Parts: sequence; C-alpha cells; structure tokens
Amino acid sequence: MDAWHGLVSRAGVAQGMWLLEEGETPAGALALAYGLEEGSRRFYQDLADRSSDAACRRLFALLAEAEVRHEDRLWEAYRALPDGTSTGRSAFEHAVVPRALEGGLTPDEVLARTGTFPLTPEDALDLALALEADALDLYLRMAWVVGDEGVRAVFLRTAEEEKAHLRRLGELRGAHGLPEAG
Repeated sequence: MDAWHGLVSRAGVAQGMWLLEEGETPAGALALAYGLEEGSRRFYQDLADRSSDAACRRLFALLAEAEVRHEDRLWEAYRALPDGTSTGRSAFEHAVVPRALEGGLTPDEVLARTGTFPLTPEDALDLALALEADALDLYLRMAWVVGDEGVRAVFLRTAEEEKAHLRRLGELRGAHGLPEAG
C-alpha cells in the first residue's frame, strides 16, 4: 500500500449505511452482501467491456471474477442457514437487488467521481484500489453497528476478503502499474 502515494478511501462515515436495515437478519445480511458483490461484478465487467486498453480490460475482468467467487461463498453461507436451504440459487439471485457497489456508491456516483474514461492502467489501478478500500470500509462499519453476531461475522469475513484484494492491487501499484497484456 506504500506505493499508493497516500490515496485513501473517500467514503464518509454514512456512505452506504443506508443499505443496512435496523435489525438485519443473517439471511438479509447475506442477501445485502451478495447484492453489493453483484453490483460490483457488473460494474467491473462493464469497465472491462468499455476499456480500450488490454491491461485495463484484464484487470477489470479479474476483479469481476473475484466478485463471482465472493458471491459463491455468500451463497454457500446462505444455504447453510436453517431457512436458506429451501431456496434455489436462481430464486435467491432473483430476489437480490444490487442497489449499489461494495463501497455503497452507485456506478453513476463512482463514474462521476472518476471523471475520465477511458482509463489509463494507472488510473484503473487507482480506481480499483479506491473501490476496494471503500468496500472494506463499508463492511467494517456495517459490522460495527449490527447487533446480530452472525451478521457481524458475515461482514467481517467479507472485509477480510476485501483486504486481500487491496493487498494484491497494492502489489501491482507498487510494481508501477499493470503488467502488459499477453
């Protein structure tokens, strides 16, 4: 993260907290997290599809794939709930509405803050770092305020995964950019 030149999450204390309903159940928390991951997956895939730079396309496609892995883990956690086993995945996904990205912003809000498109590889890394930092921050803030220990555990586990994303993105940024597409 030292290579990130002091850039930090711009998330305010309330950013994304509107997503969390008071008294959230474990099933609701898993559905919320799944929706955030799906929103981010769609956004990253859209950036991959729109990017003219091969390295940027590959970065955003890899990030979209990582969100799918998060969704798989969240689905398995949902199925493990006593009331989650009777619902099939397609019915669950149909009921989940991605209202925002992992950090609590909508895609339009993120693009308005980004300002320029197409992105250079360095800008793509900075954007990904900011989004993942916001995601980590939101999951930690939500974990802090929920009363249910099961819900807290879901948010803390997801925050750990976001830290792993940040670590890998920081390593790429420390290497001064994305490797050439090949």
